Amino acid sequence: MSTALDTYLIAAQKGINNKNHRTYSEGIFEYYQTVLKNADSNFKYSNLLKKRASFSKYKAINDLEKYLVDFESLFTRRGGRIIWAADHEEATKEIIKLLRDKGIQKTTKSNSKTANEIQLNKALENGNIDYLETEFNAFFNQLQKNKPESASVPILNTDFAHASQNIQKNFSLDERNTKQTIDYVKKYLINQCTQIRACITGVNFLVSDIGGLVICENQGNISMTTSFPEIHIALCGVEKMIPSLVDLEKFLHLLATHTSNDMLPWNTQIITGPRQEGEIDGPKELYLVLIDNKRTEVMKHVQQREIFNCIHCGSCTSVCPVYKLIGGEPYGGVYVGPVGSVVNPFMMDFHYAAHQSYACTLCKRCTEVCPMNIPIHELILQNRKEAVRREFYVTLDRLRIKQLRKMMIKRAAMDSWLPNYMLKMSYKKLFGSQKIFPDLSQHSFNVRYREKYDIK
Repeated sequence: MSTALDTYLIAAQKGINNKNHRTYSEGIFEYYQTVLKNADSNFKYSNLLKKRASFSKYKAINDLEKYLVDFESLFTRRGGRIIWAADHEEATKEIIKLLRDKGIQKTTKSNSKTANEIQLNKALENGNIDYLETEFNAFFNQLQKNKPESASVPILNTDFAHASQNIQKNFSLDERNTKQTIDYVKKYLINQCTQIRACITGVNFLVSDIGGLVICENQGNISMTTSFPEIHIALCGVEKMIPSLVDLEKFLHLLATHTSNDMLPWNTQIITGPRQEGEIDGPKELYLVLIDNKRTEVMKHVQQREIFNCIHCGSCTSVCPVYKLIGGEPYGGVYVGPVGSVVNPFMMDFHYAAHQSYACTLCKRCTEVCPMNIPIHELILQNRKEAVRREFYVTLDRLRIKQLRKMMIKRAAMDSWLPNYMLKMSYKKLFGSQKIFPDLSQHSFNVRYREKYDIK
């Protein structure tokens, strides 16, 4: 764990010193303040809506096995095929095998948190399969080989002007302004999407009672990529299930108001199977890769499973003071901010990521802005308890606690020079190099009380 903690601290320090990250994060966080301010005012009964949506998701997660069986029955009845994957290795292996069997050399790909989770880009490169990101921001990041930091804004750490110059260089274009470059990228992506035979997308929700996939977007790129190719591969975690189509409106409204300040997503697709007879567009073959990847491990814990009520709107990340300061790189995965602090210890291994739950300040801002009423700060506290129960702390921590306990139960020791010395020796490194570790008062409360009332 100490090695993982050291890696985290080094990455955190790098994020703190990154001026570009601070500049862009300030802009993004200011934007989200407006979004969150308007989210509740746009709908009269927003609190009631949140409660109902939260209950629907709670019901789906607690009866997940039943809803998955119902979904599979309806989805396969209309010609869809489901690939069950226990972990990220099995998921990428099945996707590569499928593409090779179909003779696919290149595929389009929409920005997807699940794809990033299973490291699909790396798997496609290792499998000698070319891919094309179709979302503008992800396309820019692909060219610059950047990792997306934000849950809903993947270009958080990208300079538009620099991205424009990079595109001009990659495509040997004449010098032009950013808008002209974006127009060129639009035409290029449209042309590519009409020629490539396969597409890979994420999924926002699975609707159990119709056996349907729900994909939300604001750019229209996913609608385009799913209309032309012969093969559509959709990636989804098992936790994306909702009970019925009646519930969908609640989730669409909450997702839109807490990401783009709209009442509903600009484009929403509900896909219940491949192209049927008489239909003029859509894929001939539809595959859904359902991924566990230790999600069921989280669901074994009654309290922590509530994190899967999350709809990935990014609200909690946008107000988190820790994420705002250090960025997403220290978390070591696709799930960052408060949600990452809850799920990473389980999905990455407690031995590797238990310390992430201790980086939280417990300010409760994430809980206050969450549209699904998830008590995120309480789940982080539960993770800390779990870490202690599993004894995931280094030997030095055990010695520190033992020595501090001995010192604190002795009044004479607490009134001496020992407290300052012990705290500085034990925690100065963890306190950080940019701050001076404060000295304790030379006169403790006990001493002051005795002096005030002349007690000997």
